[in-house]
Amino acid sequence: MTYVAISHELVDNGWEFDHPPMGTCTPGCSSYGRCHCGCRERPKHSALTFQRGHRVRDEPYVFRPGHHARVFPRHAGHWSKKGVPVERVRPLLAWLHEHHGTWQEVAQLLRMPVGTIKGYANNRKRLRVPPEAAHRILQLVLAHRKRRSWLNEWEVEPSTR
Repeated sequence: MTYVAISHELVDNGWEFDHPPMGTCTPGCSSYGRCHCGCRERPKHSALTFQRGHRVRDEPYVFRPGHHARVFPRHAGHWSKKGVPVERVRPLLAWLHEHHGTWQEVAQLLRMPVGTIKGYANNRKRLRVPPEAAHRILQLVLAHRKRRSWLNEWEVEPSTR
């Protein structure tokens, strides 16, 4: 089992090349000068040498921009499999936005960043929402619910009065 450091994370994978997956490719590599995701396109060349980032001047990068995600999919966090499907949260956010008028006000009431709230509402790539965030959103929607009064109840059974 090999672990490769990518973006400050350790990823368990079957990286078959002798060089690190981020940075520049080394001469002698079977895919030298081509994107290692398999698309075979030509990546850019590094403009400078940066030893800690595994970059060598005038050597091609390992991947074209964004293509590393094809080989190393990002993990959306520990809640990614346990989170609430975003389709269940979006209607609640839309209602809150309509009721309060601005995303800033909704975010302030939820005590969450505006960008996070807008991401939950608009990002079509997002699949799940963390359970804590979904719970906060649900509680805010339920806080607007009017309490039932016994005066508003209708009689189901006719009574003798």
